[in-house]
Amino acid sequence: MFRLLRTMAVGLISILCFVAVFATSSEAMEGKAGEVIRTEADIKELEAKGLLTHGQVLVYTQIVRDFGVPIRIVGATDRSIVEARGTGSKSFWKYTQMNKGKASVGSGGELLNYGGQGLPFSDVTPDDPQAGVKAAWNFMLKHEADDFSTKWRYFLTDDRGNIKNLVGYCLRDYWSFRTDIPPLPTIFPEKHHGVWYKERIGFIAPFASKGLSQMMVKYVDPRRESDVWVYVPGLRRITRIGGGNRCDCLGGFTFNMDDGYHWSGDNAKFNWKFLEAKEHLVVSISPYAPVKAGKTYVKGAHRPLPLLERRKVWVIEQTPKDPGYCYSKRMFYQDPENWFFQLTEIYDRAGRLWKMIDLDFGTFPNPEETGGGRTQTNCSGSTIDLRLWEGGCYYQYEVHTNPGLSPGLFTLDAMRRAGR
Repeated sequence: MFRLLRTMAVGLISILCFVAVFATSSEAMEGKAGEVIRTEADIKELEAKGLLTHGQVLVYTQIVRDFGVPIRIVGATDRSIVEARGTGSKSFWKYTQMNKGKASVGSGGELLNYGGQGLPFSDVTPDDPQAGVKAAWNFMLKHEADDFSTKWRYFLTDDRGNIKNLVGYCLRDYWSFRTDIPPLPTIFPEKHHGVWYKERIGFIAPFASKGLSQMMVKYVDPRRESDVWVYVPGLRRITRIGGGNRCDCLGGFTFNMDDGYHWSGDNAKFNWKFLEAKEHLVVSISPYAPVKAGKTYVKGAHRPLPLLERRKVWVIEQTPKDPGYCYSKRMFYQDPENWFFQLTEIYDRAGRLWKMIDLDFGTFPNPEETGGGRTQTNCSGSTIDLRLWEGGCYYQYEVHTNPGLSPGLFTLDAMRRAGR
């Protein structure tokens, strides 16, 4: 009898082990649409399969482990952005085809013979020895609205969960490479001064930061440093700061001037290397929904709740030519269909992982009078200091593309009036 019972017990244990193994294998994470990341083990499994970076693991683990909020993996949420291998207005792609094959890259990484409108390297492939720097120029000259305005809420969260809430706005007006709103391709050609775009970032709240603003003028010539002015309401004066110092942060942000929108610096001052084309889990691209975007914020988390999508990316390594630059390298994960950077990991001068930029994007229909098609732009995301474990996450609760901003908004006098 004892032997019989022992045999039955061993058999039952074997069956249970088989069922457990089968269940585990059938629920293995593959990064496919419909899967839900619920545990730290799920995240580690996706990292082992090369679908998440170490920075993503740290940040997403906080969401599922510390806050108990699952992360969904979705399918292609908005593929209508893909027109001729990219998002953009119909006029943008008309100019892309018109100027195809004209652009080249110089020995210093500078852009040469660019037609002035459209994507400079629409046919670049991974086997091109200059694929990395061409992909960088595609990012800089991808389709964006000729001007746009946004209002955002920014949550600076420290390692103890303390939150500093900032509210502000961003205005940008392109003076060069315009494709949608006349005059094309430049605005004010008689007094253009080689301006690429002008951008103003300002604070609305809290009271201690209200009125603080920064305006940057970026020039087409990579040898010309950007002009940067800061209005300090407490002093009631505008201060000009060195455009060459791109590593300073403004108003408590965790990102510096070069980090904006993943990358806002000068391509020719860096080396670019294409590493590989692969599939990776990055934030999904969806139709913009401001109310929905607001609900994705998890109080105390270091980024808004993401929807992840398994997409093809190019992995691009960037290293500075200046040995005194604040970072030793950036790793960009770029979508080769629309040329946006989906994810960036940043390393300090000692080669240690320092920051991660992880942004969400939405798409907007372009009116026919501004070229039709669709515009893609950033809607929310985060820049996280992984060493201090301090994160700045935000969502844009109001976005206007091609609103026809007045150039008068981008003057020093306009900064003063807005800050008073």
